[in-house]
Amino acid sequence: MANDPLSNALEVFSAPIEQLISALGQGIAQAQHALDLNSIQTQEELDTNPVLSPFHLQATWYQFPRVDLQLKMSLSVSEDQTPSSANTVSSRASLQNPALGALLLKPVRIVAQPVSASYQTHFNYDAQAASVITLSIVPVPNPGNSDQITVPPKMQPSAVQAAALASAAKFVTAKDGQGNAIPAITDGKGNALRFDVNFNAAARLWYVLQFAPSNSAVPSVVVAVDDATGSVRVISTP
Repeated sequence: MANDPLSNALEVFSAPIEQLISALGQGIAQAQHALDLNSIQTQEELDTNPVLSPFHLQATWYQFPRVDLQLKMSLSVSEDQTPSSANTVSSRASLQNPALGALLLKPVRIVAQPVSASYQTHFNYDAQAASVITLSIVPVPNPGNSDQITVPPKMQPSAVQAAALASAAKFVTAKDGQGNAIPAITDGKGNALRFDVNFNAAARLWYVLQFAPSNSAVPSVVVAVDDATGSVRVISTP
């Protein structure tokens, strides 16, 4: 299968242990990233849905509170042939102890071999001789993120409305007594229109919606306004 991620996979019998741990962390991070993207998409759907947006619902966020891994590995020590590694280790050691620096001209690294069925068969390896590595990955909260929710927005709803109406989105507008554009209360076909301005404190975004509550066939107009910059992103427009 062309889209099968395992179609191009090649089993490797050994790898430096730091690369193995890094690969495990990257896999968990990618899974968490997929969960976060799903929550972000859900939140935007809630904020831009004409029926749900007035309730200010928040999407559910999922995370791995802790990931515990236990790996059965065959560990070996090999000489690191990278010139930069040898120079770095020896130079650091020489600063502290010249004699020690001379002994460490050839740095070593730990190489791990996962004890899989194919590894045991290929090398006739006794699994009881393997080393067990226990690894725990725990998420660390980003300081300050939770505080963003309590920070008041920089923009006022009136400014957000003006920015939205000035965008390329095709809002149905009317004129006030001073000739300024304001949201229309009905469209050309007599459908009653509703105009909402909602602020998402976590995303620091304003969502501006215009829709016909009694006629779902009328296309909704939705834009997002960045609270920090005032820039407008059109999400949907006829």
